[in-house]
Amino acid sequence: MSFKFGLNQLVEIHVSGEFGAVKARAEYANGSENGYYVHYKAGDGRAVTQWFDESDLVMVEAEEAPGQPIYGSTELPKGDVVQ
Repeated sequence: MSFKFGLNQLVEIHVSGEFGAVKARAEYANGSENGYYVHYKAGDGRAVTQWFDESDLVMVEAEEAPGQPIYGSTELPKGDVVQ
């Protein structure tokens, strides 16, 4: 079974509308659906990391390129700054 979401890809938690980045993925020998360890900001402002089933997640798309996934970066390239 292949993975629907990539590492560091931004995903939305379908039921809550919160979004975060995929930090780990798991596949299971018993045929269960893939799992994703997602780091996100919860509605109450806390940083949370939790496992979700693949069917609980939706791809976050780039507005300027519908259908294209967005990947978060963990480090900025040398010389770049956040504005």
